[in-house]
Amino acid sequence: MIQKGCSKLNNIGFIGVGAMGQWMVRNLMTSNNNLYIYDNNPEMLSSFEGTDVKIVHSLKEIAGKCENIIMMLPNSNIVEEVVNGEEGLANSLNAGSVLIDMSSSYPLSTQKMETVLAERGIKFFDAPVSGGVKKAKEGTLTVMVGGEESYFEKIKLLLEPIGSNIKYIGKVGSGHSLKAINNYLSASSMYATAEAMMLAQKMGIKLDVALDTINESTGSSHSTSFKYPTYVLPKTYNSNFSLRLHLKDIKITKDLASDLNMPMLLGSSLVEVYEAANRLGGDDQDHTEIIRFLESIAGEELDEY
Repeated sequence: MIQKGCSKLNNIGFIGVGAMGQWMVRNLMTSNNNLYIYDNNPEMLSSFEGTDVKIVHSLKEIAGKCENIIMMLPNSNIVEEVVNGEEGLANSLNAGSVLIDMSSSYPLSTQKMETVLAERGIKFFDAPVSGGVKKAKEGTLTVMVGGEESYFEKIKLLLEPIGSNIKYIGKVGSGHSLKAINNYLSASSMYATAEAMMLAQKMGIKLDVALDTINESTGSSHSTSFKYPTYVLPKTYNSNFSLRLHLKDIKITKDLASDLNMPMLLGSSLVEVYEAANRLGGDDQDHTEIIRFLESIAGEELDEY
């Protein structure tokens, strides 16, 4: 188990060292000398060659070396394969191990996995993050933890190099739920702000004046106060969080509402908007490029500032 006050916190395994995971690993390196990493893409592992991180080459190998394993993977289907597949962690981790899913996974799938793992004596937590690549580099992510509350302080100790705001949310699945809900709200404000800025421009209002005024008024949001002045109006579109991933989170929220028999009228429309934008601009576009979708159908571009 994770022992508070133990300098090495036992061996820690990390699965998935992509855009976010690689920086999370580098921050974990600052406080742990017994760190093992695995990714099924060898190119992702190559940047850690020559470091103190130990590279392993299979799920079975990382499960055999580590009592505490973190996953940072693209979606629930991949998480399920890593956990429940023939070579998966459920069949190779020892009882008493701790498994933490920091991916943006589907909450009801998370809860099903927790049931399977509990039967094997494995503690399972969901701990998705918010903050993007910038905060992953800084080690200042917000981490939303779901799972057994009596273990939260031990999980928090392990994750402190990764996040500056680590919050206990509730039972298993609640972290993934809140992460999706947060990103749904973010996507809503991004597109609502796009429409607001386009309408303001059509009425001859300078966009910097519009944003400054809104940010002192009730319409203020993270989109108006940070994303639009930083990424959209300068037309840099370099937040390093893709529109495709934003769409995934919106769909998770909408699917969860459907599975819980809750109407989500705005969510339905938002899925259609982001699906159309994804088809038009492709998978590689930044999520801040949602403005380009509106520009294409409005027949006008926002002025650059």
